[in-house]
Amino acid sequence: MRTILRKHRLLIISGILGISAAAITHAAVSPYVVTSPVVVAARDIRPYESIEPGDLRIVDFPRKAVPKDHFSEAGSLQGAYALSRILPGQVVMSGHVARGKGEVGLSVDLEPDMRCVFVPAGEERAVGGLIKRGERVDIVFTPKGVTYAAIGGGQPSLIVRSLLVVEVCRRPSSGEFAGVVVLARKTEAEAIATGIETCAVSLLLAPKELLVNESVPGTEAWLP
Repeated sequence: MRTILRKHRLLIISGILGISAAAITHAAVSPYVVTSPVVVAARDIRPYESIEPGDLRIVDFPRKAVPKDHFSEAGSLQGAYALSRILPGQVVMSGHVARGKGEVGLSVDLEPDMRCVFVPAGEERAVGGLIKRGERVDIVFTPKGVTYAAIGGGQPSLIVRSLLVVEVCRRPSSGEFAGVVVLARKTEAEAIATGIETCAVSLLLAPKELLVNESVPGTEAWLP
């Protein structure tokens, strides 16, 4: 036995080193080869949107690349709400969602002087109900029972201009357009709340603010 060991010492040592290298390589590579199921967004999920089963899908990620706060089952997100925008294919993590009662909503992103206010209006007074979230509207209040021409010089009593629509509301039973939630400053929101009680309300679709500046030609100033 000793004679065999002496004769084949180099061969045995080479074999042991080869086995050790293979084991080390396997330990280093296996986390990248072995995968784990991860929940990702199947579509663009907006902030504060309720997450439905069809909004998610399961993909296999290399174990080493899986974030610690991930979800491995879509069922665990049943009834959850998105706290921030989740892009298609993005891994859904615990910080992206909230569950249970007392969910935070739009108020978490409001500045101290800003308010969200619901403005009720039927389709006939809201561009046929074609207004979408993210667009801007002018709100026109006309006193009830007073004709347009009878108001000082043909001017309506109040116009609040270029307010951002953060949500379009529809009646649950029929799906008909019911109004919009707009983002307004505190004083504007208070005026809107007062006008809703005493006036007929119309929503006018307004151009985006960016378009206002596009008609102004660019200029250059050469300084000495």
